[in-house]
Amino acid sequence: MTQSKLRIVTTSWDDGDIRDLRIAELLGSHQMRGTFYVPIEPFNGNPALTHNDLRSLNRDGFEIGGHGVAHEIMSEIPLKRAQKVVSGCKATLEDILGHRVRMFCYPRGRYTPQVIEALKSAGYDGARTVRLLATENKYCRYNLPTSIQVYPHTRTEYLRNIARARSAGTLYDYVARLGFEDGWVGLGKTLFDRFLEDGGIWHLWGHSWEIDQLNWRKCSTMFLDTKTCFISTTVIFCSIWQRTLISRD
Repeated sequence: MTQSKLRIVTTSWDDGDIRDLRIAELLGSHQMRGTFYVPIEPFNGNPALTHNDLRSLNRDGFEIGGHGVAHEIMSEIPLKRAQKVVSGCKATLEDILGHRVRMFCYPRGRYTPQVIEALKSAGYDGARTVRLLATENKYCRYNLPTSIQVYPHTRTEYLRNIARARSAGTLYDYVARLGFEDGWVGLGKTLFDRFLEDGGIWHLWGHSWEIDQLNWRKCSTMFLDTKTCFISTTVIFCSIWQRTLISRD
């Protein structure tokens, strides 16, 4: 496989809900790994992963990333507080896990340039957004997009997501090439077929607490479809693509 056709599949799950353990079991049954982005305090008071759960997941090859202290929306809090949040959640997780935490996920995908600088100062290697419909291999490490969310968004919600990303190319792609589709399974498979042809990164993400309301079988089927590719955690694919881009310069 040439560098231009390198294909990386990754998956990440937000909020640290106890149902993340079911996601980990499902991924493990397909010999896959992924990333769990975990706030320090339980999200919305839901049952959360314990410290022992986090250590066990990490031992099994799953990455643990930061997701704030109390799921703070990073663009809506003062910069000094944002700095404390990103450094504080990192330090707490590192104390639990016993090693460095390298990735962060912006709650609700909101951030500012100043928050990016705070992440860099705190020692993070990158950060994931909630931008959808992306499979390209060029990105900023602190503005990582995703391909599909395990959630039944409406067409209007996809358009809002595109508008927040300010991407005319994604808008054209969604309307002209993806057929204005709104089903996450169909969209995910269409994007995956393109990714197999063109190479790049296919990134599935979601919230385990929402899948109880959706369809675990559909999620499992999506994992099965990805097994022919290189599977990675977020930090590994970030590192691989950084090396690839450097080698092309």
